[in-house]
Amino acid sequence: MLSQEALQKILGIKEDVYVTPEEMADKLNITFFPYDPRSASAQVLKFLQQLEKTFLELNVNIVPYEKALVKIPTRKILKKVYLLSLNNLFYVLEKITGRGSGRNYVELSAIKKMLLRPKRVKAGISIIAIANEKAGELPIDYTSSFRHSSVVTVLDMPSNISKESTFHEHFDTAMSLFAQHMTNIVIGVNQKEWILYNFNASHPVYPLHENFKANILKALISKIVAPIMPYRFSDFAATSEHFKVTDEPYKSLVADFLASGELLEKASLYPKGKKINDLPFRNEFYKLVGKIHLDNRSGMSYGFLALQMPVNVTPAVLFEKSPEKEFFMNTKKDYIVKEDGTIFIAVELSQAKYVVKVPDIFVLSQKSGSDKTNFNPDKDLIRLGLVKGAMVLATPEGLVLTSDFKPSFDTKVILAHAVGNAIVASLLKVVEKESKFVDMLEARGMALVHWHGYVNQKFIPDNFHVHGAGNPHVSCSSPQSALYAIDGKLRAFSHALTEGVGYLGDVHIEPHHGTNMTFPSLEAFGRFVTSGPEVTSLGNKYLH
Repeated sequence: MLSQEALQKILGIKEDVYVTPEEMADKLNITFFPYDPRSASAQVLKFLQQLEKTFLELNVNIVPYEKALVKIPTRKILKKVYLLSLNNLFYVLEKITGRGSGRNYVELSAIKKMLLRPKRVKAGISIIAIANEKAGELPIDYTSSFRHSSVVTVLDMPSNISKESTFHEHFDTAMSLFAQHMTNIVIGVNQKEWILYNFNASHPVYPLHENFKANILKALISKIVAPIMPYRFSDFAATSEHFKVTDEPYKSLVADFLASGELLEKASLYPKGKKINDLPFRNEFYKLVGKIHLDNRSGMSYGFLALQMPVNVTPAVLFEKSPEKEFFMNTKKDYIVKEDGTIFIAVELSQAKYVVKVPDIFVLSQKSGSDKTNFNPDKDLIRLGLVKGAMVLATPEGLVLTSDFKPSFDTKVILAHAVGNAIVASLLKVVEKESKFVDMLEARGMALVHWHGYVNQKFIPDNFHVHGAGNPHVSCSSPQSALYAIDGKLRAFSHALTEGVGYLGDVHIEPHHGTNMTFPSLEAFGRFVTSGPEVTSLGNKYLH
């Protein structure tokens, strides 16, 4: 409906983003970490052989391990050693003064190994490895970039996992394995099947002898190329604004958050998060690395609740009557950016072609790690915004930003759905005489929710449109997930118009991740998911 270039401009995504599995495979660089065949089971070794053969068939670039290494400048090594030593000094001082900050003490042996390990795997090359029980010799110890190189660990299927395992059993097992092996992805293998765990809290199981190539392409490669990348304060254009939770429209939005709490607690869709300090890391150094990888978060929580703030919807304009027509004709693109940064898009529907001014949007959300159903409005709320393609952030008045105040992993997905809603409303305002969707968005905004499960198709409300089930399985926080969100929403809306059916919202399926849903309010969403035991659940039960 809109070009990828236009969608990236709207969302402020500047890097190259590969959205099809074939593109991802072609751009993927992999190396296999050296291992002793005697240290792995026959089924793990066989899987690795099959995986390497499949990578070659899919045009993945396999780099021999020795060629994947690059010498790290001495000054960088010394800088890291200095920072770790400084960390230890502060740790000791905080212990003496009793002012603990959650800092971790790094053993001197770990610091010494950094000095003696001048070569590391280049940034941009991900690592496939078998499980290794020796601390200090894990792939993460040889990685030069946690953010741009993933580690995939292959091991025997966990003995406690079976077809009857619950979501929470999978969840607890996966988080423990991530910490034990310092890895981004775990693949468990037995003689018939393989399971894939990543930070999406999903647990897809695939047959070893059926559709192996297709599953590796769509489930594994996509998760390596689109890894988890937590948002940092530096990703926002502005972080100094404040708002009063007692002023309107915040007061009404907070009331909706609070009204939904008891209902959503009953629904059990938001599992208790994991604290970094509670995970079974092999030593304090690995715990520190884990915190760094998560942008110094103290833990991880799953799902989000957010409220898009009311939007003053500007009607779309017929292309032929638009003042921007000549700009579009000159650029031959489906978007233009004015000198002041305002973005206009040209959208072609079955009825006609329109020009939409992309509005600034704002969303009231909860900070990462907060208790979704029992939170403190004065401390746990955060206002996200997308202003002319740039993310902005504001906090409640009187709140001082601390190290544990972080935006959601799904920030860009939240904003993608919000700006998508505003674009849909702009078009609805001219193609329909009356629209409940527009009325709701203008009067009180919309609820945006995400949980790690799916809706039973039998219970999807009328005029809610499903999309995304066929997308590659990518990680939360990846730019791909945001692009799939807005593109899927706009295509679902266009399809609804073509079919002559109403539009009240969308159900965005993220395969082996969860569901995003636009709903009239959080309280209404709570009533929906608690209306019956078979409406939804955590895990893959209703994923089709």
